[in-house]
Amino acid sequence: MSHLRQYLLRHLYQLAILAIILITLLAMLMMNSLRLRLSSEIDEAALSNNAQYHFVLIAEQIDSPYWLEVYAGARAAADEVGAVVELAGSENFSPDQSVEQIQIATAAHLDGIATCVVDTVATGKAINLAVQADIPVVTLEYDASASQRQSFIGVNSYDLGQKFGQIAVEQMISGQIVILVSDDPQSTNLSENQIVGGLRDYLGQFPTIGLVTLEISRNSVFSAEQSIQELLINNPSGVSTIISLNVEDTLRVVEVLIDYGRANTVNVMGYQENADVLDYVQSGLIQTVIASDPYQIGYDSILALAELKTNNRTSEYVPSDLVVINQDNIMEYQANANVTGEPQ
Repeated sequence: MSHLRQYLLRHLYQLAILAIILITLLAMLMMNSLRLRLSSEIDEAALSNNAQYHFVLIAEQIDSPYWLEVYAGARAAADEVGAVVELAGSENFSPDQSVEQIQIATAAHLDGIATCVVDTVATGKAINLAVQADIPVVTLEYDASASQRQSFIGVNSYDLGQKFGQIAVEQMISGQIVILVSDDPQSTNLSENQIVGGLRDYLGQFPTIGLVTLEISRNSVFSAEQSIQELLINNPSGVSTIISLNVEDTLRVVEVLIDYGRANTVNVMGYQENADVLDYVQSGLIQTVIASDPYQIGYDSILALAELKTNNRTSEYVPSDLVVINQDNIMEYQANANVTGEPQ
């Protein structure tokens, strides 16, 4: 029996090694296939448009209304500078996909990369490899300031935190404000920490307003709901306002507040918008949304890449405008967006 056991263990070990090799080969084939697809699609577009540059825009979530508006701005700028721009990224939020797309664009030797930043460490490493391969990189919305990226297009995170604090004071909010943050220190975006810092510094002038952070796990789509539910159960009357830093969490906050009958007693403030968020603002379930201009961010990112290709330099920071959306201006905001086809 011992010989049989050793025989089986030896062969199981060999099978495990074989499985690892096969998985690795499959991953390499998929990477090569994606690289070839990206390269061929951009080459076809370049031939049809006589494009001078081939850029890629890597989105956090390609089917998100926000990133589609970023891409619309990028395409408009690409037409002006004689370039083509490909949209790449994950259909469902996935940090690994963002890094992989940077690697694919680097392998395809594209002329420039405009990318989201989900995990500052992993994304930063991928950015550095692209820059070292003489491919200019600009970051969008959130920054990887420790990387070798040449420009950041987006909102100053500290100023965004200060803006949340200013709105809270203007709305005469008192009690405890809770801001949702990631629970993973390795993947937490530096910008997120700066937002909290700006908010904390502003509220420090007002002793009647408290601030706490609520860590949200990104390992499951249900983790945000569970964390918010526990917050409401453990603090049945202590929470006055919840601040979310992305659309997905904002929607989850509203849903949990409705389920627990707290929608009329807890204020909701969010960053960035989509159609569902705007509907909630109009109905009063969300009190305030701060939004950057995604069209402008996409537009400016391609101009920055073109300038890097032409002049080998560009502005290190290109600020994006902020707009505050509430029930007082929601109708005007939506009307203007429908007229122009672009965010305001």
